[in-house]
Amino acid sequence: MRTRRQVLLPLALAPVAGWAVWSSGSAEPTHPFSRFHLPLGDATALWRDLAQVRLNGPVSGPEFPARVAGLEGKTVALCGFMIPLAEGAAHSRFILAANPVGCAACENPGPATMLHVHVRNPVRETREPVVVTGTLRIKPNEGLFYRLERAELRDV
Repeated sequence: MRTRRQVLLPLALAPVAGWAVWSSGSAEPTHPFSRFHLPLGDATALWRDLAQVRLNGPVSGPEFPARVAGLEGKTVALCGFMIPLAEGAAHSRFILAANPVGCAACENPGPATMLHVHVRNPVRETREPVVVTGTLRIKPNEGLFYRLERAELRDV
């Protein structure tokens, strides 16, 4: 069984890694649907807003657009790709990413294109896109900029 430190340490390093990618001036990945794999729709449009967060440096906190800051504590739905945090067939906590892991053009995803999901009922791991609905939390002190609480999977 993994300890809390083994799970949280990689998440804590994600903002620093994201800042390093942004500060290096690397080009955005290009896909048929812009920088995201999934087409623009009701469950994917929010990724474009979430990705607008900016860091002024490794010491200062992230700056969220007004539209994103206004979503704190609100119920949102997002379509993305599941990244399990532990071994097993079903997961109650995982990362939801805007793009799938393993995409050659997306090897340096920023922390603004991922969120930590806490689901009510464990869900089976899948490599297909999933739609998750839950309460959005901004800057949850878990390493990523966003967390989805009391989440549930919806049909795609």
